[in-house]
Amino acid sequence: MKLLLIVLIFSFSLNANEMKRIEAIVSDITKLRAEYEGCQTEAKIYALQLKDERDKNKILLQELNSFKNLYKREIEYKNKILILENRIKKQDKLLKIKENSKKDLIVKVKPITKTKEKIKETLVIKEKTIENIVLVNCEEPNPFPKLVMKKEFLKEATKPKEIIKPKKTVEEKLENFKASAFRLNRNAPVYNAVNGKKLDEWSIDTSFTSSVKTQNWVKITGYFVDRVWMRSSKEMWIKLSDVTKR
Repeated sequence: MKLLLIVLIFSFSLNANEMKRIEAIVSDITKLRAEYEGCQTEAKIYALQLKDERDKNKILLQELNSFKNLYKREIEYKNKILILENRIKKQDKLLKIKENSKKDLIVKVKPITKTKEKIKETLVIKEKTIENIVLVNCEEPNPFPKLVMKKEFLKEATKPKEIIKPKKTVEEKLENFKASAFRLNRNAPVYNAVNGKKLDEWSIDTSFTSSVKTQNWVKITGYFVDRVWMRSSKEMWIKLSDVTKR
């Protein structure tokens, strides 16, 4: 019986210690849960604060970019203002130069008018002096009245002079033909019309096209520039003797 009592008492003491341990563990767990929940709430608060700070940073970045753009615009406007100021200075200088040139012209015109007046005065004086001059007869009698011209010279003097007739110009008749290419066989001048004025001089082997000619001339209707045919914009003629048909 005693042994049973001792065993029961020992077992109860052991159970009491275990219960205390379990209660202590439970209390620790509850504390940890409470701390965990507190940490979660703090974390949520910090997350909200962090979001607010990020939003503020975004706003600040936008403001910074806007300030940068404003600074760039300000620099552009300053440069434009400087350019306009330089233009105004140049225009002022030009105006001053023009004003000075006008003043110089006015100053130059004044002595010119004075000189004109002086010239008029001298002319009037000269006219008056000329009126006062007496004309003198400078004709003198022939000092050799008995000298007579020889017969040979008299015949030559009395001969009728030959009349030089102008050369007749050959009428150039225009003749149309099938357009074909020509080239120069030597350096030759180009004229603005048949028997007209010289426009230019083309070098040997220069090629051109034509569909109109006369007895002695060929009209240039087109020519080649870098192997590309171009229609002649003005009337050009060249002598037939200076070209050969290709």
